[in-house]
Amino acid sequence: MGNLKIGSVVQIVDQADAMKNQVGSVVYFDKEREKILVRFGGVQQLYYELNQLKEY
Repeated sequence: MGNLKIGSVVQIVDQADAMKNQVGSVVYFDKEREKILVRFGGVQQLYYELNQLKEY
């Protein structure tokens, strides 16, 4: 999960992703799949890999 932790604010840097440049909060880390769950606006949430995110 790198330097990120639950509650970290991140920006989506993957330009191929529909949520590119959006800002959200880390809410969960799936250790088995090594994916980070990011919540946007309190309702929508999606899983990302560490290389798709940067700390905001």
